[in-house]
Amino acid sequence: MKARGAIWVESKAGFSLLEMLVALVILSFSLGALYQGATRAIHNVSVAEQYTRAVMLAESMIASSSYVTAERASISGEFDIFTWEARFWPAEILDNSEAQAPLKGQPLQYLSVTVTWPGRESDRQLELLTVVPLQEHEE
Repeated sequence: MKARGAIWVESKAGFSLLEMLVALVILSFSLGALYQGATRAIHNVSVAEQYTRAVMLAESMIASSSYVTAERASISGEFDIFTWEARFWPAEILDNSEAQAPLKGQPLQYLSVTVTWPGRESDRQLELLTVVPLQEHEE
């Protein structure tokens, strides 16, 4: 095709500028989505690690309180970013005569351990509840 003495040659060998721009836009959106997904995954791993530490703290508090000596009590404390509270109150179990030998006929107490720690938007909280025997205070 001629235009005022110049020869225009149509070539199909490469990509046009518009095709390259469209490819770059698609690539940038894809990379943005991948980056967001990776960021969320890292955040989820961090939250799971905090929950694991909170469960370990609550379980250690329960293990250290295998029996209680006061009918109603509450203790609390802090560990790292966690705040914990252990509460005891009487369990209303009518008949524990069928319990295992060490607990037979012994009064029981509920033991609740609550662990709280700061989250991104609000505080996170975990509560474990169990039953432990009430033992008389030996002096």
